Amino acid sequence: MLTWIRRTTTRLGFDVVIGISNNGLERRNVFVTMLCERSGKYHIPLRKFKRDDTGSRKCECPFKIRGYMLATKKWKFSVICGLHNHELYSKLQGHPSVCRLKPEENTCISDMILNFVQPKNILATLKWKKPGNVSNISQVYNIWYCTNKAIRGDRNEMQQLLKLLDDNSYVSRYRTCNDRVTVRNIFWTHPNLMKLFNTFSTVLILDSTYDTNKYRLPLFEMIGVTSTKKTYSVGFAFLECEKEDNFTWALEVCQSLLKEQFEMPKEIIMDRDTALMNVVAKVFPSANALFFRYHITTNVRSRVKPAVGMKQVEAECGKLVKGSVTVE
Repeated sequence: MLTWIRRTTTRLGFDVVIGISNNGLERRNVFVTMLCERSGKYHIPLRKFKRDDTGSRKCECPFKIRGYMLATKKWKFSVICGLHNHELYSKLQGHPSVCRLKPEENTCISDMILNFVQPKNILATLKWKKPGNVSNISQVYNIWYCTNKAIRGDRNEMQQLLKLLDDNSYVSRYRTCNDRVTVRNIFWTHPNLMKLFNTFSTVLILDSTYDTNKYRLPLFEMIGVTSTKKTYSVGFAFLECEKEDNFTWALEVCQSLLKEQFEMPKEIIMDRDTALMNVVAKVFPSANALFFRYHITTNVRSRVKPAVGMKQVEAECGKLVKGSVTVE
């Protein structure tokens, strides 16, 4: 019955939700009241959100229908108010009730998530199988979260990460706080990467990547270069912060991966991070520290441009344009 009502209202250009219902408890008749999804009034929450440009679909729409179950187990519906105070939609794109996935679609998405299919490809597969599907990427991410939570069980994120590293034969090291519960830094690599590092340890590239996780921890990457000028990953580390103590721990773990301690990196390339520069000089004293060309070029431009200034150069079309400083 509810399926027929929702299918009919969707065809008409609006959606309904259950307002009040009773299954026959407390000696009451079975009834249900259906309201427009835009009925009611939006109440401003007490807690202020970070964004002030939020809105609501609620506009106090008066549409209401009520249904009763008769003694013959049949339903009788009456329209209390059939008016809307808003325009109807030609297509209910993005509405929660219309975007709701069916059980077979949930199973299909869960199977693709377990096979490491990207969410955008999962949504494209659903659209291809059922062209009339109006689900959005949020539905896929919700199932992705529920699936991973079910696999994780009672373990938290860090316990799940350590379990996955052990299950896949990764080499991991971590450092905790004084309470021996909170993880400060964690380092991991693969045995095959360790073999490459012991074979090609001449050049080591160090860099940090930001905003890769919800905890805002910097991801410290260590990259090596083979004799054929191909790069490979030496290891990764999530650091508590970018201080000398954290960099020292990560580089000492990286140094311990070398079986022959005399085969230390001879050239280390990094950005102009003061803390990292100081640590590299202590952990790898015999290595030559080099900077990225991009950072050198940016630094030269920032210092030369104010001194040289901007000059107007005549372009091929005859117009005057501003010439920039070129660093070779």
